Amino acid sequence: MDSTLSISGNDPTALVTLSSALETAFMERGAHERQVVFACIGTDRSTGDALGPLVGQRLRRLGASADEVLGTLEEPLHALNLGDRLEPLMSSASRPLIVAVDAALGSASNVGSIGLRPGGLHPGQGVGKSLPEVGELSITATVNVSAGALDAQVLQSTRLYFVQELAETIGTACWWGLRMARRSAVARARVAA
Repeated sequence: MDSTLSISGNDPTALVTLSSALETAFMERGAHERQVVFACIGTDRSTGDALGPLVGQRLRRLGASADEVLGTLEEPLHALNLGDRLEPLMSSASRPLIVAVDAALGSASNVGSIGLRPGGLHPGQGVGKSLPEVGELSITATVNVSAGALDAQVLQSTRLYFVQELAETIGTACWWGLRMARRSAVARARVAA
């Protein structure tokens, strides 16, 4: 998966399409042989910015371990703790595959879209924060329109239901995409043996 995927969160095929794209991306990056960590960035103090923690919460409910998920409603991954929590992973010899998940603001026509792309993302960019790039893969969901200087207020006034629906789709797709990639790798190994 060397290109960007963008799909509407309202599309009935969004879950299957995103799961399949993630399976491909995970297989290309050797996720069957590497630890995968979902860095679910955001805070529960702002409804629009709660996408990451809600995705993390969904992954944990589906059975992902605390080692696989950074950022939940209970323990958000945000600007104040991002460096401290990611540093041990970035400096480990086994360097895990980090999938960054974050909310985004954009044009009215992109609201509700979910994007998957290779490479990291720069969290906080939408509200003028300068944080280090995070991730080898990145998933964003456009939760509201960008309003320039008013972006922080826009995030505060974003409907939680809308963000929750996007988070459910993303979290479930991440779970199934990773499981399918690992099953495919096992099946291929059996055939090769």
